[in-house]
This record gives sequence, structure tokens and C-alpha cells, in this order.
Amino acid sequence: MKRLILTCLVTLAFVACGGKKDGGTTDGGDPTGDGNGGGGDGGGTVDAPPFGGNCDPSFPECSDCADNDGDGDIDGFDVECTGPFDDNESSFATGIPGDNMDAVNQDCFFDGNSGAGNDGCNIHVCCLLGAQTVADCPVGANQYDPNACPPPIGTGTLSQQCIDTCGKLAPPGCDCFGCCTICDPQTNMCFDIDINPAVSPTCDASNISDPNACKRCVKSTTCGNGECGGSTCILCPGQDPNDLPPECSGTMCPTGTVTCGTDGACPDQTYCSNGCCIGVLQ
Repeated sequence: MKRLILTCLVTLAFVACGGKKDGGTTDGGDPTGDGNGGGGDGGGTVDAPPFGGNCDPSFPECSDCADNDGDGDIDGFDVECTGPFDDNESSFATGIPGDNMDAVNQDCFFDGNSGAGNDGCNIHVCCLLGAQTVADCPVGANQYDPNACPPPIGTGTLSQQCIDTCGKLAPPGCDCFGCCTICDPQTNMCFDIDINPAVSPTCDASNISDPNACKRCVKSTTCGNGECGGSTCILCPGQDPNDLPPECSGTMCPTGTVTCGTDGACPDQTYCSNGCCIGVLQ
């Protein structure tokens, strides 16, 4: 598979939010000067200005124009990047204190914190892991009601707040809760995996094909940008255009998103993820 090496002028990152490289991730400050502070769900606040659409060497690892983990992929074409403020390019963790810590109750994976406060998202992890019954649920079974899961498992619904707030943050191939179609850059074999480090703590780009390390999941069909690859002509994380079918004359983007510029640039308040400009946490 062709490995994409981008220049320092290109902004590309894979999922959504985190904190600044200077360590100001959880103090609730207001670096933008607009009086709104950092915002948060209860697991720590995000102290970072809105992303401006361009990478910079002073930014966190997933938007600093560099291949920090030496795997040949920069920022958004690194499958382990989780957004423009993600300061850990070598794992699916965001590098944000307090982010995605709960292994049972899953909220918006891409908003930089834990808890369902300002995003309205909250489902049991076994909904993502595809557990049809309580007996099938490996984590927090005593709290699990399959019927409360959103389709395709149950008949539960997600709040419109969750869909509107978190859906725009999900990159192509991912639902709102971190269930993502990730492709092995070497083999182009793709799997739906739960990238939340609280659920798949040893999962990284080297063992995507291992279901024990990278837990398989069932995507929400109502929240996120979950379809990619194949006839969609939308790149999944880990792919480049050469991995799409020959009938794809170019790459597509999910409805509601636009393609990145030829240099990888996106409009302000959006972020280039595998060729598509997705939203960032405000």
C-alpha cells in the first residue's frame, strides 16, 4: 500500500479533540478570550482554542505536521490520531487527562472528556460490543439491558443532542462512540473495532487484526459517519486512494462534509481527516 507522506503545510488528522501541548488541558481556562471557558462532560475540561484548519509545529502531535511515532504517516493519515488536539500519535488514546476513562458507560468518544453532560450521549459498552443478551456482555453485565441499545441490537434511541453535537465530530468510518472501521495499512484488511482505550487498552496500529486486542464492535447507525471503503469511495482510516476500487474516480466524503483542499487544508473550525473536513469541538 502506498504510504502517504505529507509536508509540514498539510493538515491531516483522524478523529477529534484534546488539549494543547503546553499541558493546559484540564484547568478550565479560556484561551480564546470569549468567556466560555473549556466546556466539559464531567471527566475534565478541554482547554484549547478552536482549531483553525492548519497544522503547526507548536501544536499537539496529531496536528504538528510531523510523524511523531515514526510509522511513516503524519497527523490525520496516522490511524492512531484522534483529532487536532490529540497529543499522542502512537496510540488510540487521546493523551488528554480524564478522557474516555469509563469502560462501561460510553459517551461521545471525540469530545475530549468523559461523561454525557454536554453531548447527551450515553450507551452501555455492550451495545457497541454486539452483546445480544446479558450473558453475552463481558463488561458491566449487571447494568446491561440489550433492549435499551440503539438499533441494530435494541430499540433504544439516541438523543438529538447527541446526534447533532457528536455526529459532526466523527471522522469517516466511525460512529459517535469510537466504533470505527480501521484498515491495516499493510494489508488493507479492515475491521470494525472499538478504539476506546478503556475497552481495547492494548489495541494499536500493529495488532488491528487481533480481535482480542482490538475488540470488535457494532456501529451505531444513527450517530456518526460510519460507512467507508469499497463502493462508498470514502477512505477509511488506514487507507489511501489506491486502496479504493478502480471505479472510484476520486474520493468521496460523507454527507454534510466537504473534501479537503489539495494541500490538505480545511476551513476554520474543521479538520482534515482522510481527505474530508470534519467538525471540531468548540
